[in-house]
Amino acid sequence: MSAARATMTLWEARSVLSASPVSSITSRQNRLVLSEPDRAWRAGIVHRLNELCCLPKGWDGYGAEPVSFETANFALRMLDVVCPSEGPMPSVVPGPNRDLQVEWHLASGDIELHVRAPNDVHAWRLSVRTGDDGEEHELTNDFTLVAQWIKDLSEPAFASQTAAA
Repeated sequence: MSAARATMTLWEARSVLSASPVSSITSRQNRLVLSEPDRAWRAGIVHRLNELCCLPKGWDGYGAEPVSFETANFALRMLDVVCPSEGPMPSVVPGPNRDLQVEWHLASGDIELHVRAPNDVHAWRLSVRTGDDGEEHELTNDFTLVAQWIKDLSEPAFASQTAAA
């Protein structure tokens, strides 16, 4: 193809684009940058999840596998969504089937999230609002209920910390 023909083709392309009903979008000055959420508890949880993913086979004495990376990653993303930045740090314990459990045990109540796999969570809580048997739900991707549970569990702790200060 000759240089003149290449120029003509480019010129034709510009003409077609300028005649198009599509308008260009002006660039914005603001940038949206991806970053890790700023959570007081996050570094400790990431460290713990890394430990659980690196457990040796048979860590429990019965041949259990380590926590799967997919389950640990899902648990971290779930916690990023449901836990307030200054909320109480949960305990994280491994399960025997590459699963894990996330737990809060405070004077105001208990929450246990059995993360069996991504999008497969058994949620349970016990508080003054639930009675002796507690309340339980099977959850997949909507954790609004758990976020409220954690807020309810945390508020008395924050109120007493503020009063003591």
